[in-house]
Amino acid sequence: MKRLFKFLLFAAVLAGIAYVVKQLFAPADDGSAATSGVLPSQPVKSLDDAPLGGKISDELLKILVCPEDKGPLELVEEGKFLLNPRNGYKYPIRNGIPVMLIEEGKKYRDPNFTPAAGNAAAAATDSKAS
Repeated sequence: MKRLFKFLLFAAVLAGIAYVVKQLFAPADDGSAATSGVLPSQPVKSLDDAPLGGKISDELLKILVCPEDKGPLELVEEGKFLLNPRNGYKYPIRNGIPVMLIEEGKKYRDPNFTPAAGNAAAAATDSKAS
């Protein structure tokens, strides 16, 4: 009889543990797939469609450099772009994520940019490449 009681108690404890584990790892009812390990039901929007701007930490701004000339960047246009003052490339910030691709910098290049004397050769090389 003692063995039967111990077995039933052990089975009840295991069933309780299994229930708790199942509740912890069950998919959320709000439609998010964050805990289920499957793809989301709604397609993820492209970063190109995301609005410009967003908060970037000061630590990140200190280490970000232009991918082309590896020089420092400046935050411009109310935090929507990172500007390379040496070549006029502007890298967009979308949802707080800097898009640090040379193609994006050229795409948003500052139309009012005039190269400094030291950068005239770089600008001439860049215009030949285009």
